[in-house]
Amino acid sequence: MLRLHPLSKAIKYLPLALSVGSGAALAELKLLDDSALKSVRGQAGLTIDIETKHTIGEFEYVDAGSLFIRDIRFQGIGGGYVDNIRARVDITDGSEYLVAGFADMAVLEAMGKLDANEADVAWAMSEYVSGTGEIGKQFGDGDLLIHVTSQDFGMDLLAPSGPADFAANLDATKNAVDLHIFQGELGLRSSDGSMETVLTRNFSVEAYLGYVDILITNNGNGFHEGETVSGGEPGGDVRLGDSYISIDAKFRVEDLDVDSTNNATNTYVSRNVTNPYLTLRDMRIHNERGADTLGYFGYASVEQKIGAATDIIPSMDVLAGHARHGTLTSTNNYRVDGIAFYDINVRWDWDLPHIQFGNHDKSIGEVYFTDFVIADTSLVISAH
Repeated sequence: MLRLHPLSKAIKYLPLALSVGSGAALAELKLLDDSALKSVRGQAGLTIDIETKHTIGEFEYVDAGSLFIRDIRFQGIGGGYVDNIRARVDITDGSEYLVAGFADMAVLEAMGKLDANEADVAWAMSEYVSGTGEIGKQFGDGDLLIHVTSQDFGMDLLAPSGPADFAANLDATKNAVDLHIFQGELGLRSSDGSMETVLTRNFSVEAYLGYVDILITNNGNGFHEGETVSGGEPGGDVRLGDSYISIDAKFRVEDLDVDSTNNATNTYVSRNVTNPYLTLRDMRIHNERGADTLGYFGYASVEQKIGAATDIIPSMDVLAGHARHGTLTSTNNYRVDGIAFYDINVRWDWDLPHIQFGNHDKSIGEVYFTDFVIADTSLVISAH
């Protein structure tokens, strides 16, 4: 179910009311005359409340052979809907403040719902409240921000709160949006479909969402050399698009389970090598301990940018083919385009309480990572 709520600000020259329900879809467009249009003042902003769950029988990526994923489910923990999700869509003029990141926590503190003395809340106040009292962040002129978070943060926002409620309210915000991702099988299939190898079974993730920010920048259609000195952009003379998409996600995995198997259907393979291999149970991914917890509210963090890339040196087999035919003069003549994932920064703690090999139920022990960090990493993908 997708609900578009009335806007606090009218969309310029577009008086549109849209309501989409689970049983029927209704849309009404009302034309206004010139005199009525004069009273409409343009400021952008959409609020979208989301309630969903879905299943996919099989997804297949085909090259020569193929990779398949069976029995995909996306739902709430316990089997219900993924709900209580709100997405705000804004295109900024460069001067306004947009609620982004954990600015919602600063808003909740201003509403009297959270304790300003709690460490993460105090951090949010210092990070997102301007000297003039504005709450949020400023972005470039024409940038588009999609801020995905909770509708009500697990509480009655209109009910009064007091100091006794602060801890409960903070806990409610951390568990307001729950989701369950399940995958029955992931495997490889031969080109004629006669043979399959299942790599994993019963991949299950129960998680909670902090927020997702998707920022689409408006910096024109040009390209620039990667800033290899900063460590986050690709080198090798690769040029990046000046405009890019930035994704910032905060989440907490409370229970991840997976069975890693190799149950090939090829009868020529001895069955003694098709027994289960690695099995993981009760894995958690969070940021609740270590030296870098401040400002994360216990959530793991993944940040990255995605942009167009050009002047990528082609793969060696392409160059070898030109060399064999005597047509290779300079790699600059054969550089290709692609897509870059860069400024990748991952920060979390990782708990592995059950690690099992073989088809018995005994764990070999427990493994814990604290302050697990991947910093300033880039990936460049192109066809070959």
